[in-house]
Amino acid sequence: MARQGILDADQLQGLIRRLSQVAFWSCVLVVAYLAFLPSEDAPGLTWDKANHLLAFAVMTALAAFGWPTRRSAFSLWVPLLGYGLLIEIIQHVLPTREFSLLDWAADGLGILAALGLIALWRQWRSRYHSSAKPSTR
Repeated sequence: MARQGILDADQLQGLIRRLSQVAFWSCVLVVAYLAFLPSEDAPGLTWDKANHLLAFAVMTALAAFGWPTRRSAFSLWVPLLGYGLLIEIIQHVLPTREFSLLDWAADGLGILAALGLIALWRQWRSRYHSSAKPSTR
């Protein structure tokens, strides 16, 4: 008798999708919290632009895994880039923060980096799955 796993492939994909969605929205909230902290020195990496790049790369990856049917990169980067701009606009009115086009550019680079890695991963995965032939025995 063959041993069955706890989750089948569809259930596992659904679980990964749901966990990615929860992690995405959690990340959105954490990024907002950190962006609006009253201190001028936010926690994280020492170079502020690296924080922006990393945060938006992670959010992009989580969005791609959380909503995998959104095949268009446009459907991911426009809302995320808009979120980055919204953060900068809000920071402009905060007394200890300022609007920075360089921060927004770093957000965009993080999004592009993640989209590039996702595209490479999807290409590799499709090649791997198309070249793997099931055994007929």
